[in-house]
Amino acid sequence: MVTVLLCTYNGAAYVRAQLQSILDQTVQDLHVVVSDDGSTDETPAIVEAMAAAHPGRITILRQDPPTGSAERHFLKLLVERAYDVPGSTETMAIDTDSVRRCVNDAALKPGQRSADGARVRADYIMLSDQDDVWLPEKVEKTLARMQADEAACRTAGEANAPILVHCDSRIVDRELREIAPSFVAYQKMTPSRCQLQQLLVQNNVVGGALMMNRALAERITEIPAHCVMHDQWIALVASAFGHIDFVPESLYLYRQHGDNVLGAGKGSRIMEILGRFGIGRKDGKTKAEMDAHSQRVYREMFLQAESFRRCFDAELSPKQKRLLDEFTSIPKRSRLGKICTILRYGFTYNLFHRTVGECLFIQ
Repeated sequence: MVTVLLCTYNGAAYVRAQLQSILDQTVQDLHVVVSDDGSTDETPAIVEAMAAAHPGRITILRQDPPTGSAERHFLKLLVERAYDVPGSTETMAIDTDSVRRCVNDAALKPGQRSADGARVRADYIMLSDQDDVWLPEKVEKTLARMQADEAACRTAGEANAPILVHCDSRIVDRELREIAPSFVAYQKMTPSRCQLQQLLVQNNVVGGALMMNRALAERITEIPAHCVMHDQWIALVASAFGHIDFVPESLYLYRQHGDNVLGAGKGSRIMEILGRFGIGRKDGKTKAEMDAHSQRVYREMFLQAESFRRCFDAELSPKQKRLLDEFTSIPKRSRLGKICTILRYGFTYNLFHRTVGECLFIQ
């Protein structure tokens, strides 16, 4: 079974279309867990109406108190294993305490119902934003790649390898009119850059695009003290302990609008460079403001790496520990020391001018 974790907050304008697109997937062995983070609009009512119209397919959770951010919201659901859904044929609205008490039965295999029928263990978990629209074969094609990767791992002697599979998307506007056919190309991303040292500085995985197998989901056991974004954290875990794969096909519509918590941005390389110095920016930010923003971003990256080192200290290899220690030591080094460490250990961006900027501005 596939469980989709859909986090909502004041998404009344979009959540109906997204939820319907998930329910309309060609793979029907699928359950949706909708977790609301304290919406004050019509989002809860819309979700409840859809749950009533699709009995047995939707579980509703309410975060009380709210988590306050997308990254904490998604990671909290993974930590509490909210993907193991109620086994009842009736959709249940349950609070997070109920989820927390629904502890996994170690003897129960993925996809099987517990002895009391209280829950079903998920084989695969997907994440969903509230304002995207999934194309009908998104789950089917991602699942096919996932299962092929699992088979390859078993052949190689990795019977329970953590695996993350993600895909591309089309960027659309509020009315679903296409802006760009490929999110990856639009953002100048390089999905093949999925080694730990690369993901520490540049995330190449989008949360709404990813599927993880149970072996990976079960690695998420605590909410880190510092996390830039949930998708980057999950990618770091997959890179450190398993595998990351990419489906080079746009399998969902990424809706770009003014209410996005995060959005897609585009610009030529020249405009990226000039923009860093406050030249020609549409948002009007000055170089001083860009400097301050860069320092916040770098500080969060280093804090996230420290949290990752602390969370997985007992499981990391000596080589991985050294890599993380070298990365978190960068702020303490001279400018030349910073540059040498970045280049020696591969803490680089996918494009040359971005790495040059990193070497110039990182503190």
